[in-house]
Amino acid sequence: MSELTDLELIEEVKKRFEAKNKALYDLKMMTRKLEDVNKRLQESESLKSNFLSNIRNEIINPLTSILVMSDDITSGKSAGCEECSTMAGIIYSEAFNLDFQLRNIFAAAEIEAGEAYPAVSIVDVPKLMSHVIGMYRPIAGQKRVTVNFDWSGESEPEHLFKTDSGKLHTVISNLLSNCIKYSLEGGGVSLKAWRHQGSLNIVAEDSGIGIDDADQQVIFERFKQLESGTTKSYLGQGLGLSVTKALVELLNGTISVASIKGKGSIFTVLIPESKTDTEVDVFSDEGNEFLFDDGEKF
Repeated sequence: MSELTDLELIEEVKKRFEAKNKALYDLKMMTRKLEDVNKRLQESESLKSNFLSNIRNEIINPLTSILVMSDDITSGKSAGCEECSTMAGIIYSEAFNLDFQLRNIFAAAEIEAGEAYPAVSIVDVPKLMSHVIGMYRPIAGQKRVTVNFDWSGESEPEHLFKTDSGKLHTVISNLLSNCIKYSLEGGGVSLKAWRHQGSLNIVAEDSGIGIDDADQQVIFERFKQLESGTTKSYLGQGLGLSVTKALVELLNGTISVASIKGKGSIFTVLIPESKTDTEVDVFSDEGNEFLFDDGEKF
């Protein structure tokens, strides 16, 4: 074996020193990443614990109210028709909110399990959106919030759009629910939709409390809420907007928010029309699907 010259020895030591430094740097970066992953896991566990605590209250409490009030009505304990009517209204409101929360939970579970897939049908968009708005009018009425809807398309073919009706229904429901929830008493909500260059555009706007710039991406994360604990001002588990974002992206679309604290928020959704190769023979009316009879296909 030939002996190394002083210069070669210096170069070899230099290379080994650089390799050692690189290994130390890589180890340091890997440690940071592991610490970050561990921190996120701890945060996730904490968020899930808070979620389970909140959901327990927000499911048990409405169910208790429904059971007690319905028992009063059926057993004749209520005083008269007026009291029965009031109690029936409360039962409807509690059941509606409970149904909404459970639908989001099931949707989130389906997404988490990787079992959410688009089921394309021909959707009458303005009819579906009008149906959703009609469902939420009693809720909006409790806060004296006015809901306005504007569909820009005029000709009937413009009403029809190929997409997943159920997922679109959930997206619109969450946007509208969010706008009503955070609107001020006596405020207004605007829901607009139109077709443009093969895509469906939806804009939901409220004049409510608004969102700080720093929080405008946080609201799309699962279980994240700008308030937490038993004293929070608004009900919910922090699932609605995360589910909405996931469903919009599943439909190859995008969602964004623009907001000014104290002046309201604007959510914008863009969903491209499905490019299914085969002829779609399912028509969706108000989020429900119907197969066409022979000779009645588009």
